[in-house]
Amino acid sequence: MPLMDEFKEEREEMKQRSFKERMAYFWDYHKWHVIGSAVGILVVASLLNSFLNRKEMAYYSAFVNVAQTIYSEDYKSAFAEKAGINPKKQAVYFDSDLRVDFKKMDEATSSSIQKIMVYMAAGDMDSMVGDLEITNQYAYNGVFADLREFLTEEEFQKYEPYFFYADKKLIAEAAGEVSLDFEFPANPSDPSGMEEPIPVAIKLDQCPKFRECYLMSKDQYLAITVNNKHPELNHVFLNYLFEN
Repeated sequence: MPLMDEFKEEREEMKQRSFKERMAYFWDYHKWHVIGSAVGILVVASLLNSFLNRKEMAYYSAFVNVAQTIYSEDYKSAFAEKAGINPKKQAVYFDSDLRVDFKKMDEATSSSIQKIMVYMAAGDMDSMVGDLEITNQYAYNGVFADLREFLTEEEFQKYEPYFFYADKKLIAEAAGEVSLDFEFPANPSDPSGMEEPIPVAIKLDQCPKFRECYLMSKDQYLAITVNNKHPELNHVFLNYLFEN
């Protein structure tokens, strides 16, 4: 029987079947086409949704070796409100997924260091919160701003008791290559033993609300990155930390 005659006969037969039978027939013969089309539509829809709902990064701070608690999201939301950031259009990211141990140099450390480098190179990292080891390492790699040039006169007087100092002479000598056996100054809070002390970070031991909302095993310091894109929000963030 010619192919067209078979097709006509099959079509006439289908007209006599119930709706349920016709759907079963359609599914048996066309299910992979349907599934393929559905997957394609879902992928396109997902990409479109991601594009339409993508938020501008309003502020990014790297929280290295700091863990979230159930209160962390509220703490971040309160900062966004104080900074006048619209959460529907803009995002605040306190990145607490970063785990760095320079002694182990495991996979988590390697991926975290790479992520930090990418964000810093792009100028997308506004600040960093880290313990003494982390702050020393990045301070002597020369990636933190000199707080004398960043803080207002009022802020300088307020936060001076909490300054973390780095020796500018040692930073120049390291030239961005700080080895594991690099000898950091014993007490970063005391600039008297340094040749060219500059304040590059602020100790956060007087920030009880922050310490309630995030878990940390050691004292933490806040540093402002050299090429940050949101200096005005860095002022807001610093003051927010000490107000709460």
